[in-house]
Amino acid sequence: MSVFYRKYQNKNRFSKVYNKWFARAVTIGKTVGVDDLAKHMSEHNTPYSKGAIKGVLTDMIGCIRELMLEGKAVKLEGLGIFSAGIKTKKGGAESSELFSTTKHIDSVYMRARATGEFTRAELTKAGNVTELPKNFTD
Repeated sequence: MSVFYRKYQNKNRFSKVYNKWFARAVTIGKTVGVDDLAKHMSEHNTPYSKGAIKGVLTDMIGCIRELMLEGKAVKLEGLGIFSAGIKTKKGGAESSELFSTTKHIDSVYMRARATGEFTRAELTKAGNVTELPKNFTD
């Protein structure tokens, strides 16, 4: 298993790291949806069918969304903690009294923080990082 990357050069002339090279993670193949994930899981020596697993995953996704919208954080041990975040507009409000949700909040989004053995340090230690060939096509 590998984490694949491609190299890219910073072309922003106003950047402190102009012309420097960096790695950017790339994904290969199609994005795996709930249906394909359920199929994959069912092939891992489990007594549960693809349909049963898909039903549980679908319900889990709906429940995580609902709990996050209630202001709760949801922890899936060994994967991550999911919660809602808020992006505030640049500049902010001049005072607490002038702050308005409609004027000063850009968006609400999902935050995911790694936990357990899925932390950045663990992934870095366990990950096999491989450059994707320039001529690679999906």
